[in-house]
Amino acid sequence: MEGARIGGMALVGLVALLMLRQYKPEWAVFIRMAVTVVSMGIILAMASTVMAYVTALTEGTGAATGETWSILLKALGIAFLTETAASLCRDSGETSLAGWVETAGKLEILLLSFPLIRTVMDTVAVLLGKG
Repeated sequence: MEGARIGGMALVGLVALLMLRQYKPEWAVFIRMAVTVVSMGIILAMASTVMAYVTALTEGTGAATGETWSILLKALGIAFLTETAASLCRDSGETSLAGWVETAGKLEILLLSFPLIRTVMDTVAVLLGKG
């Protein structure tokens, strides 16, 4: 149902964008941003439901510790925000800026994942008898 709401909102935004572009092309960026922000709000509400379900599934299984889960959720949020910002930059004609936004997001996710990399390396060392 939420997908239909996002799709309908995107179509309304597109029609408004096409109509407004004829008279006030400088306002097109603001309509695009407004539709994006509202869509992100709907998507985040859906994501919270999914995260609650996955957390309930992994609770007690030891599949992911609290720190690991936190890092994965932060990385997912960074990826969503980076992609949205890069798309807005591309839509505004700033492809170079979009590339830098994507690079910054990738580096931030890499920095965020260092504790996970360390945990994996420690586990491998223990399994190989080096630790």
